[in-house]
Amino acid sequence: MAVIVFLHAFGSSSRAWRPQIEELGDRHRVLAPDLPGHGAAPGPFSLDEALAAVRQVLRGQAEPVHLVAVSGSVSVALLTALAEPAQVAGLVLSGGVARGRRRDSVQRLMLRLMPEGMLVNVLNGLYAGGGAEYADQAAQDLRRAGKATLLTGLTGLGRLELRDRLGDIGAPTLVLNGAKDQSNLSGAREIAAGVPGATMRIIPGAGHLWNLEQPGLFSRTVDEFVR
Repeated sequence: MAVIVFLHAFGSSSRAWRPQIEELGDRHRVLAPDLPGHGAAPGPFSLDEALAAVRQVLRGQAEPVHLVAVSGSVSVALLTALAEPAQVAGLVLSGGVARGRRRDSVQRLMLRLMPEGMLVNVLNGLYAGGGAEYADQAAQDLRRAGKATLLTGLTGLGRLELRDRLGDIGAPTLVLNGAKDQSNLSGAREIAAGVPGATMRIIPGAGHLWNLEQPGLFSRTVDEFVR
């Protein structure tokens, strides 16, 4: 039985992994911690705080774990694999980046100018995976994290530069990206090209947080990789 640690998107919570926990929990040991400042976890949030929290989870396990990450937490997973190589058995990374991009500054400016209530309304569909089933949960998680946490996360990603360190990652790596998530496609390709032996797969019909859009396919993809 493998140990799988799911890392949620910035502004979300561990609840976003409920379909995968339910699907994979009888075959693997599944953990889904809340990152600092998200869900039930106290803040503050930063990439350093998130990394520290994940390292703490890993150190509590008797064997190396598989990290499964989406969106901003992909960067946290990469940082963890670099900091704790002996504790990471594999990486499944979807819709993430290894470095800051020019458009990150535009996103930060838009967030700063947008009232928090409007921000929740604008992002809710994305964080719910486009489905009404998860809309209330996504809105609650966004309000809990708050605008300041999202800004901190985007600021951290904007300063990130891991391209020269990707070659140091030795864990088997599967890089995923939804076919509709065009804005993150170049970042996914960059990670796949930089991590030795990494495999990349583009998911037809999928968007950014496609573990909620196509939960069955996401769970099967993770299960097949881990096995």
